[in-house]
Amino acid sequence: MAVKVKGTMKVKGPVDLRGAITLITAGPTWEYIDDVRFLGNPSTGLMGMELARAAQRLGASVTVVCGPTHLQPPPGVAFVPVVSAQEMLEAVSERFDRAHVFIASAAVSDYRPAERVRGKIKKSDHDMTLKLVRNPDVLRSMGQRRRDDQVMVGFSLEAANEVEYAKGKMTDKHCDLMVVNTPLHFGDTKEFVRILSPAGLVAELPPSTKAQVADAIVDLAARLYMGQKIPPLQKFEGKTSTRKRPAAEEGGAKT
Repeated sequence: MAVKVKGTMKVKGPVDLRGAITLITAGPTWEYIDDVRFLGNPSTGLMGMELARAAQRLGASVTVVCGPTHLQPPPGVAFVPVVSAQEMLEAVSERFDRAHVFIASAAVSDYRPAERVRGKIKKSDHDMTLKLVRNPDVLRSMGQRRRDDQVMVGFSLEAANEVEYAKGKMTDKHCDLMVVNTPLHFGDTKEFVRILSPAGLVAELPPSTKAQVADAIVDLAARLYMGQKIPPLQKFEGKTSTRKRPAAEEGGAKT
């Protein structure tokens, strides 16, 4: 399979994930205010399911840790349902060290209510102030403990200055690839994405189905897993960005 980029076949040759344990996060997280209300987002989990299908087709053993969704995982894919960001962190953390490829496509809530009220908050004639606290950053937490023989792919959803913010996230979270998208296609069946590596832009897909986007992402991740280099279509200006590794990180060969 090859990745179509701006109408050209930029990266060629077969790819293979046989023997690779692939861990994917998908869907939203729900942060409950009381027993009937929550903070969430419109993510459906479809991108994560398509990523699972794409990785499975290449021979990977796939696990999806997914927030609330009505979708069913592909047959043969291990499915771990979660609700909150904390639950997603715990589920991913338990499985991360065994993974060869980690793709974090979930739309994890940045904040949660400081206190969850049991029962239902009764409506009154007064305004209500809701105190929020930061949620754990699942991708950053895994990036801080990753090994050299793991491939990490993150997603960056931004409304403005998308590439600049994504570059910062890629370095901060120790990712090999960062998929850049915008809220314009949130929950849509098609979306426009750009895929970055520390060297620059490696793929730019016109509005494509989730399955097509997933194929492109998994293709690139598989090439990195196989030890291939992906030449950028467009290099970043100035000094080439490189992924900073945690001080305790040690390299190792793929098995």
